[in-house]
Amino acid sequence: MTGNRTVKVASAVSTASSVDYSIDMVAVSKKFKRATIKKAGYTTIKSAILGLFIGGEKKQIAYTQAINNFTARIPKGASLGIIGKNGSGKSTLLKLITGIYRANSGTITVNGRISALIELGAGFHPDFTGRENLYLGGIMHGLKREEIDSRFNEIVQFAELENVIDDPVRTYSSGMYMRLGFSLAIHTDPDILIIDEVLAVGDAGFVNKCKEKIEELRKAGKTLLLVSHDLGAVERWCDEVIWLHNGTEMDRGNPRRVIDKYRQWIEKKEERDLISEEDLGLKEDIALEEKQISARWGSREIEITSTRMKDKDGNEHALFHTGDPVTIEIDYKVNEVVAEIAFGIGINRADGLVVHGTNTDIERIIIPPLDKMGTASYQIESIDLVAGSYLLDVAVHRRDGYPYDYHQGVLKFLVRSEFAQAGVFAPQHSWSFSVSSKGSELGSESARRQAQS
Repeated sequence: MTGNRTVKVASAVSTASSVDYSIDMVAVSKKFKRATIKKAGYTTIKSAILGLFIGGEKKQIAYTQAINNFTARIPKGASLGIIGKNGSGKSTLLKLITGIYRANSGTITVNGRISALIELGAGFHPDFTGRENLYLGGIMHGLKREEIDSRFNEIVQFAELENVIDDPVRTYSSGMYMRLGFSLAIHTDPDILIIDEVLAVGDAGFVNKCKEKIEELRKAGKTLLLVSHDLGAVERWCDEVIWLHNGTEMDRGNPRRVIDKYRQWIEKKEERDLISEEDLGLKEDIALEEKQISARWGSREIEITSTRMKDKDGNEHALFHTGDPVTIEIDYKVNEVVAEIAFGIGINRADGLVVHGTNTDIERIIIPPLDKMGTASYQIESIDLVAGSYLLDVAVHRRDGYPYDYHQGVLKFLVRSEFAQAGVFAPQHSWSFSVSSKGSELGSESARRQAQS
């Protein structure tokens, strides 16, 4: 995609300063007509033709606002990241910039050649060879035949497809197909590089090579527009970040600040959804007696009336972070005085794996005489679980295990972590390294390279 392009739609906005920007979007909006098919409805050719002549039920046209009054002015050589959940308008925005979609209002000015890594290999013909598709794709990117000739070997070598470049691309694996498209896109000498979740285009070695190439283009002063759910990559590569939600800008600015705010919003939404899920489950339990029995049993001499999980400030939550202190509070009511009492808790992963279970009898905790009503608290100094979904069991029973009241899966809670660790347990730990005097220089150089990457 080449040249300078300006799209103006119903706009009275001045773009006199657009020459200073690689991409200049001012008050851009885009909406799509919604086509909803009625339940159990269908249309035949006959009914469609008859409808043209005899008319039919008038349908109310509905629209989805994909982008709403969006402005982004990206200086040449700058790097901008766009984040947001699925359906927030990120890909629509990129397709407006690349000219695939036309805005309903606002102005879009693009200065320079765009290389858009949105749908790698789009336009490749399956019956053409890799060589033929490279020439066809290169022309579509605005390259002359002589330019393609001079870059051909470099493109093929980067894609690691020397042995199959003269085979039809329909014989390529999906990874080979994507590698060819990626290699072509980054070797078109773009002024503006647009990336939309396409870095997983091969094995780990090839992915690292792609990232190094993108970093090389960035250091060469190319403009970078990155859309990704990989927030670490956005923070590493971008000078500024915009957070989109339902086509509207929620925040923009320093990558770390905007990303942290977005993460907090995601976690609060997850917690709200989880609480709503539990409320729905409670209603279902009341309506379905069998389900209620399966989740709770016991003779009720002592009854558990409610359970909650609190953070270090005493606030009730259903989402925690690895290492957070957590308090489990169990409210009880004594219906009949009994001689033996033990309180217990259990934590299970969502797939049923028992993560932790204990009770006051196992730990030889002496329980004082209970009032008619009270609260038993279990304090966890650090909830060292890896990220995941967990269920809490609580119980009060006799020392021999006879249940007074047992609640299975009484609460569902989430644990989030900034690290993608495996397993269940996340122990408090640290790393240390020692090197020999001979290897210290090499080790320092290796550490420097890792820090730069």
